Amino acid sequence: MKWKKKNRPIKNPNNGQTKVVISRFYFILIIFLFTISIFSLPFFQNKVFHLDSIEQITNSEEITNILLTGMSTEIPELEVSAETSVEVPSFSTLAFQITTGVKPNQLSSILEKSLPGFETYTSEVYVDGEGTDESTLPVESPPPDFDELLKDDDSVDEEPEEEQKDQPENASVFVYHSHSWEAFRPLMDEENIKPSDSSSVDSKENILLVGSMLTREFEKQGIPTLHDKTNIPKALNNKGWQWNDSYKLSREIIETASSTQDQLQFYIDVHRDAAGKDVTTETINGKDYAKLYFVVGKEHAQYKQNLKFARQLNSSLKKKYPGISRGIFLKDKYDGNGVYNQDVSEKAILIEVGGIDNNKEELQNTVEAFANVFKEFYNGSMEVNAEENE
Repeated sequence: MKWKKKNRPIKNPNNGQTKVVISRFYFILIIFLFTISIFSLPFFQNKVFHLDSIEQITNSEEITNILLTGMSTEIPELEVSAETSVEVPSFSTLAFQITTGVKPNQLSSILEKSLPGFETYTSEVYVDGEGTDESTLPVESPPPDFDELLKDDDSVDEEPEEEQKDQPENASVFVYHSHSWEAFRPLMDEENIKPSDSSSVDSKENILLVGSMLTREFEKQGIPTLHDKTNIPKALNNKGWQWNDSYKLSREIIETASSTQDQLQFYIDVHRDAAGKDVTTETINGKDYAKLYFVVGKEHAQYKQNLKFARQLNSSLKKKYPGISRGIFLKDKYDGNGVYNQDVSEKAILIEVGGIDNNKEELQNTVEAFANVFKEFYNGSMEVNAEENE
């Protein structure tokens, strides 16, 4: 008797492996998507990507040079355009700099980390003002605690009625404030406020007041001006951003204004310095003025045009109001934002008006002086040879 063999399906020995590979693929895909979703959260970005170690990596000149050197092996043009050879540091040197922020071959980097405010001394003085030296250089305010600052936001009074009038539709000047929280101690209600706490969201106490003064003076001179009064801390907080995103936020504000005001030519970012009154005040013909200075960012192609604009205004100020200007300071990406949104126009400037201890009268006197000089440039009647006067 012959037995019939049953036809059994032939097992594929690779079938189980294929299922494992597919399972692993989906697992890795899920992990990848989950990681991307976590990275996209504003909270995670603020807590991780703004760590000092990350900042050190992204701002490191050595890291930049290493990347450029590596890229030049594939892109010959980069090697041709390099003006100097790049010395690649050792791994230990690089790791030490990234973790500590200190450059082993630069003593000043140790002082920058040890002495508060010392990093401001790396600013390049392009045109010095009367009394400007190593002891009177600009001082950057420490970033405020936005959560604490915004606690009293709802209790802040509304703007005076005269400040709520309609903005012009044909404005040619845009006044705004990337650091709207910068305040003046004499204008704040509290007594004995520490210099480091001179921040406020009240437009009667902070730099918004100076912007309003300047806008009124421009309008008196027949210069149609748009003034942005955005509460920057609140806007940043609503986006989940930090204080160092302020120029990114003001960039959005500029773009919005430009889209509705096609005649805008001049962009003025108004700040205040954190130096004391002895550095930021000058008496001219019996009147006290809050001294001002210009900041020009070097990290964009047209910065020389912005610099020319600042030099013309600075020269006229020095001539008409001797001692009112502290000069012009150039900043790159290593000691500041580097651009300050000045790439939007050849006539974009950043001015620092007064310091933490200047009062309303001193600020008003300076605003009037600046408006008088600005009008000459605006009307095309300014005949100043910046090279000779500086």
